[in-house]
Amino acid sequence: MAFTGYLSKFSLPEIFEFLEQGYKTGLLSIRALKMEQTQQAQSHYIWLRQGRIVAAANNLDNQGLASMINRRGWVSKNSTIERFEASGGKMAMGLCLKSQGLITAEQLTLLFRAQIMGQVAPLFELENGKFDFDFQASIPAAEMTGLSMLTTEATIKGLRSLRNWSALTTKLPDPTSGISKKTLILSQLQLDAQESRIWEYANGRISLNEIATRLLIPIEKVRQIAFRLIVSNLAEEAFIVETLKAPTIDNQIEFADLNSSNGFGGLSSQAFAADLPSLNSQEPAYALNTKERQKVRVEENVETPVETKILDSVPNSSSDINVSQSFLQNLVGFLKTKVET
Repeated sequence: MAFTGYLSKFSLPEIFEFLEQGYKTGLLSIRALKMEQTQQAQSHYIWLRQGRIVAAANNLDNQGLASMINRRGWVSKNSTIERFEASGGKMAMGLCLKSQGLITAEQLTLLFRAQIMGQVAPLFELENGKFDFDFQASIPAAEMTGLSMLTTEATIKGLRSLRNWSALTTKLPDPTSGISKKTLILSQLQLDAQESRIWEYANGRISLNEIATRLLIPIEKVRQIAFRLIVSNLAEEAFIVETLKAPTIDNQIEFADLNSSNGFGGLSSQAFAADLPSLNSQEPAYALNTKERQKVRVEENVETPVETKILDSVPNSSSDINVSQSFLQNLVGFLKTKVET
């Protein structure tokens, strides 16, 4: 059983994420496609156990790790192979040499990181390539140091050193999108300074454009860092939808007071609300207005002066609506004219 495809469709970070999330064990083979007939196709091999990278090489002769140890001058290649085979060849070669005192723990760690990153990092720049994952392949002990690494850790380390992003340009998140945290715990992954700053903005509400502006970092750099967080399974892209806000009226304009230039003026809204308890009435507005007008009457054939009668008919200010003097004067003049005519 094998899982196969092309890097033009599935990027290496996406493949790594799939294998880690599925705790897959087996051999991932990646072969660069020839751009020209004269070019020699290169192959790369990465072994995984339960979703973690345990070894990597550029051939299947099982001598890659021994050659690395020899180049560093720690142990000769022949001596390394002899010691390993003498131990039964079942223990990881790195641990075998460490147990015999031929290399130290620090040297073993350096050896492992150089082995993995030396093979994995260049693969992120590969635009044309074919991959397949063999679930049945065995893991050669001769290529193992005994250490392992999360595929997401290999991804984030490899992408940090990436210079040519052309193979991953279409995979980068949109500048108008944001990112949101998938976890609040970073576990074994250690973020660098810029990654940590952008991680703080991973709330799903701030766009990458805005983050770039706030942090004074080029937008392309922000997109690349966001991509590293996404493929490392620390964050996910969040699409931000801008909502149109309905216009609001800050202040409501009250009715003009009785001193306005309209001659008769009008009641203020506060006075209107305070002095008309009948607002809760079921009667229509015109009926209420009629009742109020009935308080002001002009009776015919009365001996008392018209002005006195009208003033007496004005509602008491202590119990009724407060009316300004200008209103009364205008009203008196108007009614006197009617009576005289």
